[in-house]
Amino acid sequence: MRQNGMRLNAARLDLGVRPTPVEPVTVAGLDFLVKREDRCCPNYAGNKPRALQFLMASPSVRFLTYSTLSAHHAYATAVHAPAPCDVILISRGQPTGAYRALPKVAARIVEVGGILSALLRTAMLWRPGTRIIPPGGASARGAFGYVEAAFEIDPVPERIYVPLGSGTTVSGLLAGFMLRGVTTEIVAVRVAPSPPGLKGRARRAARLARRCNPDLPRPRKTVRLRVVKGEGAYGETTPAVDAAMEAARAAGLLVEPTYTAKTLAVLLRERAEGALFLNTYAGPVSPAMPATPGGGPQHSS
Repeated sequence: MRQNGMRLNAARLDLGVRPTPVEPVTVAGLDFLVKREDRCCPNYAGNKPRALQFLMASPSVRFLTYSTLSAHHAYATAVHAPAPCDVILISRGQPTGAYRALPKVAARIVEVGGILSALLRTAMLWRPGTRIIPPGGASARGAFGYVEAAFEIDPVPERIYVPLGSGTTVSGLLAGFMLRGVTTEIVAVRVAPSPPGLKGRARRAARLARRCNPDLPRPRKTVRLRVVKGEGAYGETTPAVDAAMEAARAAGLLVEPTYTAKTLAVLLRERAEGALFLNTYAGPVSPAMPATPGGGPQHSS
């Protein structure tokens, strides 16, 4: 499969993000493909660096972002930020390894109880030169990383299974495949309520991408999006998810129980022979890099 893809002529911070391989794999007796987003960059990989390289491109003296206790977005942002990073944590979900390791990399952590208090603290913390990174990188520009990723996949399988969290990954893939005009189905596996406006964000990302690269064709409505509920509650595992983790481990893949294993469990349940699994497992890919927080991140989208 092609891996070089297309590079957007947009400002970016070099985080070492490179095209990732697409490899054949057999898991639980099923043959399919896996795109190795767990190898996208040398320092804390997964899907977040693809968005952060664009969202951190503007010169800043400080970054500020938002996360919950149960997501690794804050840790990934603080690790990759070239300047001090303040984090506003909204007290939702269960603390994870990434949350417990956050004080080692974040300049300041402010815990709040909800959205309104987060906005109030933002107003108090903001200073000239502060760059705000949206939760999960959820923006049209944040989707640029997966617009590019969509051009790395050639040929495009009939179905692609993707974890769905903030929607940055899914909307970017939608935009990229619409710009390519290819026909496929994106199966987005959610573990929480779906973020609103995925298709609208994809259309905005496609428009912005064409401004960067005017030679790109107009997007075509060739991609079907199917949102599927993953098994179990957010952050909880089930026998099917445990089985998917064990089968993946036997095949040499690392997945975690909140997003990637639940996505893989849906692919295995649907017996999607020949499909593509986007493995967004987050963590360092080199022994020389910092250890994964708390023994392994629990969230990857």
